[in-house]
Amino acid sequence: MDQKIFAALALSVAVAGCMPDSPRTALDWGVNTTRPQHVASKGPAKTYVYEEKAVRPTPRPSPNYVTRNVTPYSPVTSQALAPVSGNAPAFAWPVSGRVIADFGSTPTGGRNDGINIAAAEGTPIRAAASGSVTYAGDELKNYGNLVLIKHSGGFTTAYAHADRLVVSRGDFVAKGQVIGYAGQTGDVSTPQLHFEIRSGTSPVNPRSYLISTTALN
Repeated sequence: MDQKIFAALALSVAVAGCMPDSPRTALDWGVNTTRPQHVASKGPAKTYVYEEKAVRPTPRPSPNYVTRNVTPYSPVTSQALAPVSGNAPAFAWPVSGRVIADFGSTPTGGRNDGINIAAAEGTPIRAAASGSVTYAGDELKNYGNLVLIKHSGGFTTAYAHADRLVVSRGDFVAKGQVIGYAGQTGDVSTPQLHFEIRSGTSPVNPRSYLISTTALN
């Protein structure tokens, strides 16, 4: 092989190996129109999905969002809960407050893959269970400041719309540890926390996995 070509290939491999990880390293927030995710609490809301992939893309990807016309949330007072998996951690509520949007389908055909909890701006957000921070940042603008934590048993929790974050990717956090402070970043108009629990890449109803039926007010 020509020495110049060989040197160029070797340099490209070395550069690729040194590129920083992006959020997609652990979770791919790609679009899936058959299984939309996060429903905003104002205006025409957006929907998103992430899927787990073992890839190393370029830094700070620009996600594509699918827009659906979804009416604002209405508070949900009760909902049937599915059985909890035996290998799931005992998740605690990340903030205290009223659930203003519950998990599942909406009357207009949208879907919320988590729950939205009203919280005063500056309220501490606490890790629902011990685990490792796999992402902390704001690349996904509609989520605002977002933290993802990987837990035992293949579970991941997501905490969105924070005013500010106090953890970084790679940190280990204990259950109850403060990871950020509530706000209204992203596509929401009032201070709140969007909270998700996923088993693998599948969203599950957080109410089924939380150790109490309601947050303490």
